[in-house]
Amino acid sequence: MKEIYKVLWHSGAAIFWLGILVLLSSALISVLMPTVCSWDKVEESYSQNGEYRAYVLMTGCGALSSPQTQIYVERVTGKGFPIFNTYKTDSLIRLNGRPDQIDYKVTWKSDKELLISGFEFERMMAFKNQDWGPYLPRVYFEPNGS
Repeated sequence: MKEIYKVLWHSGAAIFWLGILVLLSSALISVLMPTVCSWDKVEESYSQNGEYRAYVLMTGCGALSSPQTQIYVERVTGKGFPIFNTYKTDSLIRLNGRPDQIDYKVTWKSDKELLISGFEFERMMAFKNQDWGPYLPRVYFEPNGS
């Protein structure tokens, strides 16, 4: 009976250490391997007073996903220490396709109003039209035909 407990004890220890080895090696591989997704900045546009910046990214995650055009806005100037006033939006709009293959326009209507227009409604994958608070501009969307 004592030998059975000894075999069970050593088997459990072997399974435990094998599990630790597998977890550590998979964590090491995930840290050392670069991500398959890429975000390439295509263009940027500053508001008239230079306080805000709208920028366009092309994103893609390998061969199994289609490229997307995403538009963001961030505040580039402000009062206080820069680390504490980094205001930026999530993706305002995601359009299906590469930026050089689709039509869109990013224009500033005023210092605090951004217009994203000229895109085909069918290309729109997602958008966020909401008030981002007093520290970011108001965003408007106008697809073709509206």
